[in-house]
Amino acid sequence: MNLLRHLFIANVMMVMATSVATAASAKEIKPLMLQRGKLLLDEDFSAKQVDARWTQNKGQWKIVDGALQGTELKADEHAASIRTNIQLPDNFILQFDFKFDGGKIIHLSFNGKGHICRATLTPTGFVLKGEKIKKDPKDKAVTIGQIQQKFEKGKWYTMLVEIKGSEFVARVDDDLVAFGQHAKVARPKSNFGFPMAGVSSSIDNLRIWQGEPNDQWAKTRAGLTPNKIIPPTPPTAAQRFARWDTNKDGKLSLTEFIGNRPKEKVESAKKAFGRKDKDGDGTLTIKEFAPPSVPKRTRPK
Repeated sequence: MNLLRHLFIANVMMVMATSVATAASAKEIKPLMLQRGKLLLDEDFSAKQVDARWTQNKGQWKIVDGALQGTELKADEHAASIRTNIQLPDNFILQFDFKFDGGKIIHLSFNGKGHICRATLTPTGFVLKGEKIKKDPKDKAVTIGQIQQKFEKGKWYTMLVEIKGSEFVARVDDDLVAFGQHAKVARPKSNFGFPMAGVSSSIDNLRIWQGEPNDQWAKTRAGLTPNKIIPPTPPTAAQRFARWDTNKDGKLSLTEFIGNRPKEKVESAKKAFGRKDKDGDGTLTIKEFAPPSVPKRTRPK
């Protein structure tokens, strides 16, 4: 009997330990810029299947251990993507738990007439961005705030996002604060979602509140550590070649080379393709696309 009793207790403890390891927390981080008002959305992903309110665009999405797990599929040639429609107010607070199961990127993307703004998490930190207007070839995305912070694989963390008009604030687990302001952020938002790259990442305990004024925000903001914005490293020629080679045959066709360039740049792209296509076979190898640099000859003294 004693042996059975010990086995029973051991099994219960094992189940409890597993629950703690797999279940996300449900804590609340204190907001800085706003105060929590009316609860607008509460999603704990406790159902067996993904709720119908979520539109699954790319990748594989499933409920695992009471959390939503997204996995990028190689065949999609695109990050896993899921979204839900909700008319967000000008001022709101959004909180969710996340963990990297092995994935590379978790985006929290707000959209309306096109992409509006996003918070992008990687295992080494997160960045806040205002999105470019697709129809305007002169427009560019802008980095609003950025934090370097390590996130361990398999460990749950909590992100709090606050948007007040054109101001964008975020932090993870009461740590360093990413913050900034740009007119792009203030555009109307009618849906949001979670594009994810890699295999795989999870989110849980997603909640959105109406944002109410906080009289202390100006004083709090003045005391925050300014963000260090690190410009992104431009992709190498080999990286651009690999990204444009959509059929992965080791060559670029004219269609792949032109890609999604604006109409006004298509003709110049065709001419550039013709100049690079040295053997005239209608495709570019990596050597034609990015010829190795030849050292300049120096005159003897």
